[in-house]
Amino acid sequence: MSPVVRVCAAALLVATVLAARTPPVRAAESFDHSAWSKLLERHVDEDGRVAYRSLAANDAAALDAYLAALAAADPGGWPRDEQLAFWLNAYNAVIFRAVLDGESAESLLGRYQMFFRYKRTVGGKERTPDEIENRIIRPSGESRIHFALVCASSSCPKLMRRAWLAATLDADLDAAARRFVNDPVRNRIVPGRDDVELSAIFDWYDEDFGGNDDALRAYVARFADEPARAFLTEHKPDVEFLDYDWTMNAQPGQKPE
Repeated sequence: MSPVVRVCAAALLVATVLAARTPPVRAAESFDHSAWSKLLERHVDEDGRVAYRSLAANDAAALDAYLAALAAADPGGWPRDEQLAFWLNAYNAVIFRAVLDGESAESLLGRYQMFFRYKRTVGGKERTPDEIENRIIRPSGESRIHFALVCASSSCPKLMRRAWLAATLDADLDAAARRFVNDPVRNRIVPGRDDVELSAIFDWYDEDFGGNDDALRAYVARFADEPARAFLTEHKPDVEFLDYDWTMNAQPGQKPE
């Protein structure tokens, strides 16, 4: 056997041994969000409101099992949409657990505690909801995430009754944006008026929507139904922002005690 053949054979043997000893890396597609989908289907109504008491009484263990799976996952090397779906689900699931643990965004102090102090392990590290949103999700550059993150408040977007998944992420984010923009409770776009009243979300995160009124009108028009779309683009009404309703997004009689 020639020296070259011996070297190649040895390299092949080493590679085979290393492959046998190295545990397989779980593909991103194998991460199972079905438990989260079941919880959302059971405890979220068509208006996006949550039966928190029912969740606590009947499915707290299932929520904790899903959170444990999120804690053990390592999404760092996954494709972009797999990562984004993972973190959107993680944020909303952490908020669910925070509410069951007694947190509420209804007061200024409560918001500080819930978003900046409350922590759960996700992706192998303890993180606050603020860290998940602003250090992981927003840097993706995907502005439609603001219609997917739900902080347990009435002015938040309506919760989708299933998990976010990479395979349908783009279509679902588009649908969420259209649902939010055209919701007359969350945005008031009335053709013929001098102004439009938009969600405070568009104010707080203005840089994600273009950073000025012209860019914001164009952004909202992208998802608005007619005649609101033409009104925004042709008449360029003044932009005002609605007060945010921090009341908990609980179904009647389902707010935790």
